[in-house]
Amino acid sequence: MKNNLDINKITAEVITDLAKSTAQTLYKKTLNYVTDIQKKEEVDFGYAYENYLKYAKTIHEKIKTLLYRHAAKDIYSFYECVGLTRNDEIIDTSDVNNVLEIGNKIIISGTGGIGKSVMMKHFFLNVLQNTNYVPILIELRGLNEYDEKSVDLIDYIYSTMEKLRFKLERKYFDYSLETGCYVILLDGFDEVKNEISNQVTSQIFNLSEKYPDNHYILSSRPLDEFVGWNQFEELYSNPLSKEQALSLIKKIEYDQNIKEKFYKELDEYLYDKYETFASNPLLLTIMLLTFESRVSIPDKLNDFFEQAFTTLFHTHDATKGGYKRDICSGLGYEDFKTVFAYFCFKSFFNSDYRFSENKVLEYIGIARQKRVVEVNFDSMDFLIDLTNSVCMLIHDGLEYRFSHRSFQEYFAALYTVQLDDEQQKKFLKLWLQDDDYRTTSFYLDMLYELETSRFVKNVIIPGIRELQELFEKNGKREEWLITYLYNDVCIREEPNGEKKCMLSVKDSYYHDMIWRACNIGGMYKNVQEERKQRAIVSKDKLVEIIEEEFGLNRLVKFEEIMQKGYAKEVVQYLYWARERYEFAVNYIDSISVKYLTDEKDFASMLEEL
Repeated sequence: MKNNLDINKITAEVITDLAKSTAQTLYKKTLNYVTDIQKKEEVDFGYAYENYLKYAKTIHEKIKTLLYRHAAKDIYSFYECVGLTRNDEIIDTSDVNNVLEIGNKIIISGTGGIGKSVMMKHFFLNVLQNTNYVPILIELRGLNEYDEKSVDLIDYIYSTMEKLRFKLERKYFDYSLETGCYVILLDGFDEVKNEISNQVTSQIFNLSEKYPDNHYILSSRPLDEFVGWNQFEELYSNPLSKEQALSLIKKIEYDQNIKEKFYKELDEYLYDKYETFASNPLLLTIMLLTFESRVSIPDKLNDFFEQAFTTLFHTHDATKGGYKRDICSGLGYEDFKTVFAYFCFKSFFNSDYRFSENKVLEYIGIARQKRVVEVNFDSMDFLIDLTNSVCMLIHDGLEYRFSHRSFQEYFAALYTVQLDDEQQKKFLKLWLQDDDYRTTSFYLDMLYELETSRFVKNVIIPGIRELQELFEKNGKREEWLITYLYNDVCIREEPNGEKKCMLSVKDSYYHDMIWRACNIGGMYKNVQEERKQRAIVSKDKLVEIIEEEFGLNRLVKFEEIMQKGYAKEVVQYLYWARERYEFAVNYIDSISVKYLTDEKDFASMLEEL
């Protein structure tokens, strides 16, 4: 991946020329609506865009991170341009034109810590440097401040631009959307609250359909619901290659002696041995932070985060090896961790990722009132510790945010394991059965790794047993199972002419329980293998029927297909849905005695004691 990027190439002249060009286009468009517009409006448009672009550039060209939490750094001083996978093709992201050429509606999916938000900032700057479009970068989590009825995406985009010194009447901005002069970057769709996610989805569709000439790029962790986004093409963010990982370490400002030793060992064996961690920018940074302590790198991700927190609490300034900082709150390691875990638990389930100072203090105050620890402490001192000592929160302008959202999810899971079995069962079932529950949760993965047996006992077994009971009540009919778990099917034609059958999930809770049971039981080697089975490239009869009866690239409900007399073909094509269900039930049957009775063997008791 090329990485010869230089923010200095985006000169004032480049921005002025782009602003003038956009102003001229908008002026001509406006003439179609009003006849008395004066020539000076073209100049006003130019000033509006020039002021916006200059200021937005200063905002997006720097960022605070886990390492650089006090002063924002130029993103190109440490950013590595990872590729995007499109089928079997790797897209070079160092030039945003390579992404824009694919289409006007793009989804970029990637796991936590892979660097999606920094990539979106890179795209903003690269659009300025290499195209004639006006970039707009929107953090979708900001919509969480709205309730479902008041969500207005275009208004939010406009107000975001206004905060970046864009001074143009709203009506002219609406006109400008019709010119196709924008690349609209929608960052963090997975961070939108469940309660408003359907409304936000609908408004993204409406915006992109009403103004189809603009480019829309949305970033998110992988979500099953994207199957229903027929007009959007989903690309997958690649991990860091060994060369990129080494380059990233070389760029990072850190204690030089430690960095050189780490670089050498990363090159010699660490990357190859721990590729899962070393290929993720966040986890690679944590590897560097914990390197000086010389403890072995754990195999499990939850142990990895625990080790990172231990290191940050006891020793490091983020850039100076061995510098120890006092803990203002006076809390010991375990008490501090317990309070922070409660803070993460409450904020995670309230879908709060960014906070005002008052909001942070409110959460800490609740922890004090509930006396999650017996030691008294000051809320403001604890906040200072979170930002200055352990680097879990970053103070960014008027807001606080997690140094990375993965820390919030890990510590939320850590607090959850403190709940007794009945509390866990009831609480998690209510959350998981929420109609708007999203199935891809790092939180659940952490909960499983922290206490595997309790997760199986309190989460998976109850879910599979409930579905089994429903299946039996409905005559064990495969048609019922398919239409209960899945809502629609879509036949997509790939650029190479191949056709894929994609399904949208109807019941996320039971679907996720089946997937997790199959995953734990060893039915699939990895997520990619499971996904391939649900998106088989095939000339199956059902594919031919759907294409002939309903056409390509549209969602078709299974009930609609069956009403036309094709129930047999649906069952034949989706044989794997029954296979997965039966595997999950058989797996649960095989382990239920172990998890649901009080009889324990010596090894089980020894593990618990």
